[in-house]
Amino acid sequence: MYRGSLRFCLFLAVLAMLVGLPTLVRGQPPETPIELSAEQILQFAHHLFSQQEYFRALGEYQRFLSLYPDNPEAPTAALHVVQCYSRGKHWPEALEAADGFLRDYAQSPLRLQVRFLKARSLTELDRGEEARVQYDEIIKARPGQALVVEAWYRIGLSYVREHRWLEADEALRQIGSGSLLYGEAGAVRQILAEASKTRRKDPTLAGVLALVPGAGHLYCGRPRDAALAFVFTGAFGWATVEAFNRDHDELGIALGLVTLAFYAGNIFSAVNVAHKFNDREDRRLKERIAPYERVGSVRQRPVSLSLALKFFF
Repeated sequence: MYRGSLRFCLFLAVLAMLVGLPTLVRGQPPETPIELSAEQILQFAHHLFSQQEYFRALGEYQRFLSLYPDNPEAPTAALHVVQCYSRGKHWPEALEAADGFLRDYAQSPLRLQVRFLKARSLTELDRGEEARVQYDEIIKARPGQALVVEAWYRIGLSYVREHRWLEADEALRQIGSGSLLYGEAGAVRQILAEASKTRRKDPTLAGVLALVPGAGHLYCGRPRDAALAFVFTGAFGWATVEAFNRDHDELGIALGLVTLAFYAGNIFSAVNVAHKFNDREDRRLKERIAPYERVGSVRQRPVSLSLALKFFF
């Protein structure tokens, strides 16, 4: 009987818990989510941007634009989205974001800055002609001397990438002596003048000249390789002729195949050497120009705002 009473008490306890648990759960107040104002989200995004945490900042700017698309600061946030992609060197995304800004905020005073970022993205994507169209639009708008000078400077650098020395020099000449970029433009022009004296090698011409064994290598400034190509091809060619003259046809065929391999290899090597010569000169030019691509009178300055977030529970 004692055991039966114990079981009955346990049954009642479990039943009470099952009946009362939903009531207890419903009686608990729901957690209050932290809500940030538009100003707080934007300030936090600016703070991350100033700390060079561009992709964390990107998420905050996109959150701001999603929650507050009609806020007066929406164009500023959209500009920073483009800047974040640009700083992270995600050029396709930066280009897409720039196009979106120019479509959604066509009358914004920030549009010329976005055009700069769009032009930079196009340049990095090897779409120089389209980039120069954007720079031309900025020059035509005449927003101020500094911006116009920057546009001419970037046009010149875009021509450098394409080895169009004359056009690059002409664009850099547009930068007057009173401009902040005058010194840099002069240094780039000096580098271009030196580069133009180093004649690039034509791979097609090198291959044609290599029909005479060694001539293609000599054209590319490789006299040692030219001598080796001439001697080995000539030696096997002479041996092939001698073998046939002495009626050693099988040996002649074998030597002829070897001679043909050396002859074809001589032509292929000459073309390859010409490409390598041009690639080496391109790398040298890129290394010398690189410091001047990182300067400019118009910079993407990070927004410097104090961070003041208040959380309400």
